[in-house]
Amino acid sequence: MNDLPRRLLLSLRGKLMLLNGLVVAALIALSWQAWGALQVQQWAQSRHVELAEALHLSKQASVLHDALRADVLSSLLVGQVPGLDAFDARQRVRIDSQAYHESIAALAAINLPSEIGTLIKRAAVITQAYAGMAQELVQVALSNRAEAMASVAAFEQQFKQTNDVLDSLGNAMGELLRQDRRLSTQEAEASRAGLLWMCALTIAATSLFVMTITLAIRKRLRRLGDVAQAIADGDLNLRTGAQGGDELGDLGRAIDKMASGLNQMIDSMREDAVRASFGKHLADALDMTDREEQVARVAARAMREIAAEVPMELLVADSSQASLSRACEHPASGAPGCSVGSPYDCVAVRRGNVVSFDHSEALNACTHLRDRPCGPVAAVCVPVTFMGRAIGVLHAASAIDAPLQAEQMQQLGTLGTQIGMRIGTVRAFAKSQVEASTDGLTGLSNRRTLEQQMRLLATSDREFAVVMCDLDHFKMLNDGQGHAAGDAALRVFSDVLRSSLRESDLVGRWGGEEFTFVLVNSHARAAHEMIDRLRARLAQALKVAKSAPFTSSFGIADSSLSRQVDQLVRLADVALYQAKAQGRDRACIADGTVLQEMLDMPQAEEALTPTVGVSHDPIGRAAAPQDSVANRA
Repeated sequence: MNDLPRRLLLSLRGKLMLLNGLVVAALIALSWQAWGALQVQQWAQSRHVELAEALHLSKQASVLHDALRADVLSSLLVGQVPGLDAFDARQRVRIDSQAYHESIAALAAINLPSEIGTLIKRAAVITQAYAGMAQELVQVALSNRAEAMASVAAFEQQFKQTNDVLDSLGNAMGELLRQDRRLSTQEAEASRAGLLWMCALTIAATSLFVMTITLAIRKRLRRLGDVAQAIADGDLNLRTGAQGGDELGDLGRAIDKMASGLNQMIDSMREDAVRASFGKHLADALDMTDREEQVARVAARAMREIAAEVPMELLVADSSQASLSRACEHPASGAPGCSVGSPYDCVAVRRGNVVSFDHSEALNACTHLRDRPCGPVAAVCVPVTFMGRAIGVLHAASAIDAPLQAEQMQQLGTLGTQIGMRIGTVRAFAKSQVEASTDGLTGLSNRRTLEQQMRLLATSDREFAVVMCDLDHFKMLNDGQGHAAGDAALRVFSDVLRSSLRESDLVGRWGGEEFTFVLVNSHARAAHEMIDRLRARLAQALKVAKSAPFTSSFGIADSSLSRQVDQLVRLADVALYQAKAQGRDRACIADGTVLQEMLDMPQAEEALTPTVGVSHDPIGRAAAPQDSVANRA
């Protein structure tokens, strides 16, 4: 408590309060000085007014003194001069005498110096005698002029004596008024000088104190500014060393706290950068994968980077989401052997976030962690998802006394997130490729995909047979029973083709009601026998499906005739045309002489006269026969 005044005085707030107090005190002193000067001026002005009034009354008394003499003289002329009336003479002398007495009485009532007061008292006595003599002389003059004339000499003597007294009083009053003016001027100058000195002293003292406080504040602010600039330039180890409990001390401590916070933030950013580098390297590695097995290999390498000796495994669900299988495990420590069967059997997948367990035998531990051959473990499970859909789980199990650190768990979470995104992307791309290469109605390969597969097969040394086929009278089926019946017929035929061919064979919808399939490691005669079995299966499938009955015609050409896909397709198409011409619902094998005729035909003539039923697309590949619908229907 005793230290409070000292701390308050040394603080910025105390200094500002002291400065405010000094300014207030200076203003009070200046106000007091100004008030005193104003009071002196008012007193001098009041005194000057009284003196001026006294001088005025003195002069007024002199004027009335002369007026009484005139009243006496005029009364002597009453009856001698026309127009002069005795009543008027008595009235004038009475009024002037009364005013004369009032002037002297008012003059005596004014507070004047003693010497002036003595003169006033003397004048009052003489003037009273003079006024009484004037009134008596007027009365005598109006009744006995001769007697009055005898008394005029005495009256004149009294007039002169009274006049001398009034002149002395007037001169004394004038001198007193002049002295008062000089005194007032001196007092005003003294007051003004005192006020100026007081202003000068106040300004000097206030300026000196303000300068002292300002220099102290500037010194501390300069220190704070230098430290703040150093921190802005990157030197986060510099501190202000602020002391004291004032505002500048608080500001200095705030700057020191800010520097410490920036240090911590930069350290945290460095740690984040290390973690981000793992995520970036992982993303770069996953970007170079286009198959799930490649993604699994990258995941295994990432497991080694996260923890060199902690067993880990990646369990991935199949497309049906029914079961989980191990896609990869830790290259050095192996797999912890999680027994979870499906994605939603995993608690991490159900919760949608990373789940950790400190002890596998704890009450709230996952049941799949219990009773492992290695004994109790600490585990971390990371859900692997893509666009909210569960793909699998990333599982790690460590010793109880050596659990994964927070940074390792974050890296494991990053691994699970990026693996899910990549596997989902790979699967989505694979699905889009399948959709792009598949006919939407029948589920078979489309023409472009089948052509690519056939050209790849033609580059190998394996034998194969190409079969072109289409549905007989398909236009009549469409027109007679509708497009729904036609679509159903196409699906039944494609199902029969799919079930009749081997896994190594190729099959696709060529266009419209036309289909093409390739028997690998086969020849034309074997293809003919297979087609006979296929036609029987087609008839049986139509009975089972209760679909509109239809038949199909086939054209066959094998690789013994040519290894060029375009030529084999054209040969098979010519054979298909022959089967149509022979009555449909049969298969014909292409003749080698037709190929020789095709090869011997001049290119210009071939362009003008295409082989019956065969056309070419803009890049020269054999296309579907132009009469597949109209001429063969």
